[in-house]
Amino acid sequence: MTKQDLDLLASEYALGILDAGKRAEAERLRVKDAAFARMVREWEQRLAPLSEAIPPIDPPASAWRKIEAALPAPAVAASQPLPALANQLAELKRSIAAWRFATMATAAAALALALVWMGGLDAPFRQVAPEERYVAMLQSNAGEIGFVITMNMKDKVFAIRPVAAKTPPAKSYELWAMMKDSGKAPMTLGLVGTGAYAMMDAPAEIDREMLEKGVKLAISLEPEGGAPAGKSMGPIMFAGLLMKLTP
Repeated sequence: MTKQDLDLLASEYALGILDAGKRAEAERLRVKDAAFARMVREWEQRLAPLSEAIPPIDPPASAWRKIEAALPAPAVAASQPLPALANQLAELKRSIAAWRFATMATAAAALALALVWMGGLDAPFRQVAPEERYVAMLQSNAGEIGFVITMNMKDKVFAIRPVAAKTPPAKSYELWAMMKDSGKAPMTLGLVGTGAYAMMDAPAEIDREMLEKGVKLAISLEPEGGAPAGKSMGPIMFAGLLMKLTP
C-alpha cells in the first residue's frame, strides 16, 4: 500500500466504517506497523471532538424487549447445539453494535452540520494546521451513510469511499459542490462509483474562505453517463458538509 492508501485505511478504521475483512487487516497493521498505528491515533484525535460533542443517547424502552424476543426460549436453547447458539449470540452482538454506530454517526453528522451553519465551528476553521484535512459524511434522508469523502487541503484531493451506496442499473452517481454565499449554481465534480474508493482533484474554488462559509457535497442519481450539460436532472441521494478535522 502507498502512504496515501494507508492513511485512508487509518481514517476509515477510526470512523468505524470498515467491513470485517478490512477491519481485521487494519488491526493487524496497527499491531505490526508503528507508522500505521500512529496514523490511527492521529485520526482518532481529529475525530474525537465529534463524539465528545454528542450527549449520551439512551436506547428506546423497547430495545430490551426486542433483544429478549430475539433470544431462543430456554427449552429451545437447551436443545440447540453450542455452535448454533454461539452464532446467534454473535449475530445479536453485531446487530447491537450496528445500531449503536448508526445512532452515533447520524447524531454526529447532524450536530456538526448544525454547528457549522450556525458558526459554532467558525473559530477552528481559522486555525491553519500543517496537515489540514476535511471530512464529509454523505447521508441519505434516512440517515444512511452512503459515502465518506476526505480532502487533503495541501494537495487539494478528494478521497471518496463508498459505504452503503449502491448504484441502480442504467444510472450514475454524480458528485456536486454547493458553496454557501457564493452566488454560484451547484458545481459538478464528476461521476462517482460504488465499487471501491477513488481519488478526485478538488476544484480550485473550494478554498479556505469557502470552507469557512460552508461547502456542502451532494451526490445525485443521474442518467447513465451523468447529468447532461452539467445540470442535475435527478434527485439528491446523499449529502453532507465538509468539516475540518482537529489536528
